[in-house]
Amino acid sequence: MKRAISFIIVFLITFGLFLNGIAYGDSMEYFINVKLSRPLVQNDYVKLTSEGGFFIYPIEDKDNPLFFLEETTITAVLNKGSIDLINSDKNVLYSLPSDGSLVIGPNTIEEPIIIVEKDSYRGYIKLLVNNNELIVINHLYLDHYLYGVVPREMSYTSPMEALKAQAVASRSFALSNINKHIHEGFNLCDTEHCQVYGGYIYERPTTNQAIDETNNILIYYNGEVIEALYHSTSSGYTEDSSNVWGGSLPYLKSVEDHFSLDSPHNNWSFSIKLSDLNEKLMAAGINIGELQNIEIIETTSTNKVKNLKLIGSLGEEIITGERFRIIMGGTTLKSAWFDIKGASSNTVNYAYVIDGSSIEPKVIDISKAHIVDGNSRRPVTRSGLIRARGDDGVKNYELNLSIPSNELIIEGSGYGHGVGMSQYGAKKMAEYGYSFEEILKFYYTGVDVF
Repeated sequence: MKRAISFIIVFLITFGLFLNGIAYGDSMEYFINVKLSRPLVQNDYVKLTSEGGFFIYPIEDKDNPLFFLEETTITAVLNKGSIDLINSDKNVLYSLPSDGSLVIGPNTIEEPIIIVEKDSYRGYIKLLVNNNELIVINHLYLDHYLYGVVPREMSYTSPMEALKAQAVASRSFALSNINKHIHEGFNLCDTEHCQVYGGYIYERPTTNQAIDETNNILIYYNGEVIEALYHSTSSGYTEDSSNVWGGSLPYLKSVEDHFSLDSPHNNWSFSIKLSDLNEKLMAAGINIGELQNIEIIETTSTNKVKNLKLIGSLGEEIITGERFRIIMGGTTLKSAWFDIKGASSNTVNYAYVIDGSSIEPKVIDISKAHIVDGNSRRPVTRSGLIRARGDDGVKNYELNLSIPSNELIIEGSGYGHGVGMSQYGAKKMAEYGYSFEEILKFYYTGVDVF
């Protein structure tokens, strides 16, 4: 896990994010770069729309535009070593360098919005070329980025103190992970890998208010901005970060969380065919042949699965509960707090067979065995009733010939990785009258909020 930054000002100067600060009292706002993935349809062109046309700016001097494009719709097209901006007649209007040193801004004052394909974004658009692929980046103020994050991560109808807690957690998480994609030419992506960012269309008055009223407030541990991880529902206990990813952080410790106990995600279950699970394992690079059984071999102090064993026809492999959750899909296997049923039914019945000349008995799988008569014909048997002749006559043996299950049932509780703030718990705490500072200090151990 990446360590948080030590001092915000030092970080901003070092990495060039403190580009066009606007003073709000003693605070500053600054720009970050977010890669856009969702609206794009091709990797070699993208359509941009702005009602008043476009300005081209140097990224380090956005007060002084270099060029104005009066067209309201343009297309950025990858063209060898540059990026051409063309109109509907395919005439080249301007050529951008491929290093992202120039940005495209809308010619609007009240709401500076650019439409990228069909989605709307605040700020500017920065274009890069990487491995002959056009990379589209939203270059915007940090809090404007949060405008598009908080309503995607928490319902805008949540109590205001819960929304404020989410805003401060998201701001702290963004800053502590600001280097996550720095070698790719941007800071964060718009997916769950960083935080889900939806842009302007997802903004809501309540979430914008929560962000504005907590402007510049962050969560610190010993003077450092923390990696403020959060999840949907803990179902009674949050998890220690060391049990999920192996890295122990003093502010991400397990806490008893009775505020999350009545969540709709407290109890869930689903079934999956072994063949489907085999495909998922193969896609994740785990090849143990035909899956035969799964054993939970280690749990954490909060009863979440720490390690499990996958048993297949070609071998075995031990993986963490969190990796298994990723393989299954986080919306299917909602948390690592689960139990597996049905796997044990894959066991078989064994019998020991010895004839008159044998010293050591032979072991056979009864479920794959049958009895033949003197003419080598297989007689009809009823159910699991097997007839055999011994020295004392004919005896009937009722055998438990269980049919191997081709399906597992997984039952669990909670939603998410379980580390840090429970969003459901935060909502409950806000309903009970707790402030956003109290919510954050409950879920993050030993922190300061200011």
